[in-house]
Amino acid sequence: MKKKILIPVGMAAIFLCASWQEAETTGSPDRLFLADNGKSLFVTNRAGCELIKMSSDGQKMEKKVSFSSPVNAMTQDANGKFWVVCDGNYGTMYELDGKKLSVQSKTKSGATPSDILYNPLSKSLWVTQRFNNELWEIDPATRKVKTKIAVGREPVSMAAFAGDSCLLIANNLPEMPSTAYPIAVQLDMVDVLSKKVSGRVMLPNGSTDVKSVAVDKNHTFAYVTHLISRYQLPTNQLDRGWMATNTLSIIDLKARKWLTSIILDTPQKGAANPWSVIVTPDDKQIIVAAAGSQELVRIDRIALHERLGKAKQGEMVTPSMKAWGNIPNDAGFLYGIRDFIPTQGKGPRSVVATGGKIYTANYYTSELVSMDLNGKNVQKQILGAPLAFTKVGKGDMYFHDATICFQNWQSCATCHPNDARMDGLNWDLLNDGMGNPKNTKTLLLSHQTPPCMATGIRKNAEVAVRSGVKYILFMEGDDEIYESIDEYLKSLKPLPSPYLENGKLSAKAKRGKKIFEENCASCHSGEYYTDLKQYKVDWTTGSDKGLAMDVPALNECWRTAPYLYDGRSYSMKDMLKVHGPHKPVSDKELEELEEYVLSL
Repeated sequence: MKKKILIPVGMAAIFLCASWQEAETTGSPDRLFLADNGKSLFVTNRAGCELIKMSSDGQKMEKKVSFSSPVNAMTQDANGKFWVVCDGNYGTMYELDGKKLSVQSKTKSGATPSDILYNPLSKSLWVTQRFNNELWEIDPATRKVKTKIAVGREPVSMAAFAGDSCLLIANNLPEMPSTAYPIAVQLDMVDVLSKKVSGRVMLPNGSTDVKSVAVDKNHTFAYVTHLISRYQLPTNQLDRGWMATNTLSIIDLKARKWLTSIILDTPQKGAANPWSVIVTPDDKQIIVAAAGSQELVRIDRIALHERLGKAKQGEMVTPSMKAWGNIPNDAGFLYGIRDFIPTQGKGPRSVVATGGKIYTANYYTSELVSMDLNGKNVQKQILGAPLAFTKVGKGDMYFHDATICFQNWQSCATCHPNDARMDGLNWDLLNDGMGNPKNTKTLLLSHQTPPCMATGIRKNAEVAVRSGVKYILFMEGDDEIYESIDEYLKSLKPLPSPYLENGKLSAKAKRGKKIFEENCASCHSGEYYTDLKQYKVDWTTGSDKGLAMDVPALNECWRTAPYLYDGRSYSMKDMLKVHGPHKPVSDKELEELEEYVLSL
C-alpha cells in the first residue's frame, strides 16, 4: 500500500489568499474562550502571543492584546475582570480590564501555568502549574499565592463541580514506572475550602496524554479526552485499530469515580488526537475537537447516557455490545449517536459553543470556524498567515496530522505528545525483535544526537522519521513530508528546568555537579551530555541482556520520566540507584546529584 500525500486544495488556496499575505503576523489559533456569559468570544494566536476578541458572530477581529509569551488560558472574575496566564517555565499572570482589555497588572507565576479558573465560593483564582505539578490558589486583590497543592503529573486542565466546592484536575501523563500495571493517568479532586486533594481517579490501563475536561450543567458527569494505548500488543495491530484508541472517559461526579470510557473511533476510522471537549450549553451534546483527524466529533449526550443506563442493566444496546466491562474496548458503542464534522482545515485544538453556534479553530491553517449546533452552515474566518506555510510549521502540521496515517488512527504526536516528547509507556515496536518493549523517548535533540532508539538500530533521526511513517503509521509519503518533519524536530529547544533558581543552579545542584563530573561526565559529555556511543550495561534483562545501550542526552530530563530503556524507574533518584555513580556516595550526595541532573 502506497499513498502520496499532498497538501489539500483548500489549504493551497489559503496559501495564495491575499487576505493573509497582507497580515503582519502568523496566525496559529489554538485556544478559544467565552466570557460575559457567553456573549464574548476570544481566540488566542500562539505564534503571535496574542489574545484576540472577536465580534459576536465570529467574523471580525475587534481587538488584539499582545503578551510576552503565548496565552494558555483565561477566566473572568465576579467583577468582570479578565485573568490571563501565559506560557513559559517562568510563566506570567495578567489582569485585564473587562471592557478595554488594558493590562492592569502583571505577576510572575509558576512553571507553565496551563489553566486558570475564578472560583466564586473561595473568591480566589486557581491556577494549574504544569511543570511544578501543583495547583495554586491566588488572591485576586493582592495577586499573592495563598495555597500550593501538590497534584499529579503535568496538570493541564480543570473544571469545577459540586457547587464550585471541588475542582477536577486533569493531569497529562502517568506518574509511575513504565513496567507498572496498571499504568495510567490519575485525575485529582481538590476540595476548595479545605484546600486538599480529597480523592484520585485512575483512568483505564494505558491511558495517557489527557488534554481536556468538561462537566455538564448539573455537575453530574465530567468528560475527559485522552488516549488509551494498547501498548501490550504488537504495533502491527494498527490495521485493527488496536495500537491506540482515541477516548472519552466519563467520571461520575456524584460517586466521585470513573464510570467508563468510550472509544471515539469507528472500526474503520480513527478520531485521532482528541484535544478539547465541551458540553453544549443545552446539555444535549458533547463536542470533541479531534486535532489529528481534522474534525469535530459530535455525540448525542442524552442518547449516550440512555444507552449507558441500559448497558448497565445488561441490555445489548448495539450489535457490538458484549458486556458493561467491554465498553472501553468497543469501537461500535457510539454507533448511531455520533457524527464527524470536518473543520475544512488543519489542527482543530479547541471548541466552544454559544448562541446556537459551535466555534473551533484550525491551528495550522489559521482559521476560526463557526457552524450551527447541527454541524451545518460552516463558515471560516482567516486570522493570519498559516503556520503551515513555513517548512518548520509544515513539519509541525505533518507531525500532528493523522490523515497521513492508515485510516486516520494516529499521528506521530500520538506516542510523542506535547511538542514531540513522550507518553510514559513501553512499546514493542518490532524494530529489535519481539517481546522486549522499550520506553518511548523524547524526540527533542534526536537529530543532533544519533543514533536513534535505545539500541541504536536507526543510524540517525532521518532514518527513524521515515521508518516511523512507514512502519508505525503504515503509510509512505513524499519527501516533503519527511523533510518537513525533520526541520520541525530540529527546531525544538529544551525548556529551562523548574529546578533552576532564577535561571541558575541551586547550591544543592552545584554540589551535585561535582559528583556528576567525577562519575558521569566521561559518557554524558558535551553540549547534549552524551558521547553518542553505546555501551553494555549490567542492568539489561531478557532478550536485551548483554546488548549495548545508547547514551541518552540529558537535556530536559526533568520532564522525561520514567527512566532507563524500559522505564523501570519513575524517579531520577531511583534511576541513579540502578545506573549511577561508580564510586560509593551517601544518600545526601545522591540527592545532590539528582538535583543537578534534573536541572539540566
